[in-house]
Amino acid sequence: METVFAAMSGGFDSCLAAWLLKKAGHKVVGVTFSLFPGSFLEKWGLDACSSRAAVSQAQRFCRDLSIPHHVIDLSDIFLHRVIEPFIEGYRRGITPNPCILCNRFVKFGAFRERAMAMGADMIATGHYARSVSRQGHMVLRKGSDARKDQSYFLYSIGEEALMRAVFPLGDYTKEGLRTLAANEGLRCALSRESQDICFIPNGNYAEFLSRFIKPKRGNVYLPDGTRLGFHEGIHLFTIGQRRGINIPYREALYVINIHADENSIVVGTKKDLRTDTLTARSVSLLYPVSTPISARVRYRQPDKPCSCEFRDETLSVTFEEPVDGVTPGQSVVLYHDDIVVGGGVIEKRVAM
Repeated sequence: METVFAAMSGGFDSCLAAWLLKKAGHKVVGVTFSLFPGSFLEKWGLDACSSRAAVSQAQRFCRDLSIPHHVIDLSDIFLHRVIEPFIEGYRRGITPNPCILCNRFVKFGAFRERAMAMGADMIATGHYARSVSRQGHMVLRKGSDARKDQSYFLYSIGEEALMRAVFPLGDYTKEGLRTLAANEGLRCALSRESQDICFIPNGNYAEFLSRFIKPKRGNVYLPDGTRLGFHEGIHLFTIGQRRGINIPYREALYVINIHADENSIVVGTKKDLRTDTLTARSVSLLYPVSTPISARVRYRQPDKPCSCEFRDETLSVTFEEPVDGVTPGQSVVLYHDDIVVGGGVIEKRVAM
């Protein structure tokens, strides 16, 4: 019987993961993270209520399961590895993915190390993904539920972490789990969905970032260099954004480039967003590159067939057909069928 430390946010997915583990006969310990330093919350006037609620919900469900529950403080690493890079990225005109950073450094980094020191054999999360052993190596696969698959967020955790991780929800659909929880009368059956970014509780990026980055007016240009107007700060924009440009034009305008060094943004039409080539850095590989290969540049986008090349720590990806949404700071993730090959942080999109 393995001892599994289950990360529990208090939401439906993580609670179901803990329940499934116990039902399978494991010794389960629930763990909720304290992620927000009090000084950080106080300085920036942010609300800690959601954090306290998450702890309370996880504690109640652990009592229902008759399993231990611990709260561990990972606030320092969360601040320095997730929140600060997120803010700094927007200051530099890129769009980081905090969930990928959190998985790598917090859940499958600091939490895994802490759990092993406390006697865990494995750790578990509520991700919709699967891991299997092949020829002595662990392989990360997409979750069975294509609409909920979260393998995109896990490409950078590394094989060592993957060998110590289990994903109890990977073979289920969300609807099937909801039905299962309701039939079993589990308290979590009506629990909230986890939100996209936990430190932006209302989903208002601009409001959050404006607490840290001062407005700075700059120019808005067309690709040919024609100046159309002004913006109030590059941190308010990301590639592909349409809302907030507020400049009349004969066609809908989208942000197609951000130049932090000039404090300017470039806007264009929908077709200007498309590209077939990108480069990425900070590359992580989990599986040998094999054909056929496809890639995803955003979590909610489908994989697209591509080819790739590694040179001087840079990953170059060329798609068979142009794609939208290639954004510096986000990640490109490579797949061989349903196996995660690896990925990297997008450095630039190559204009067509």
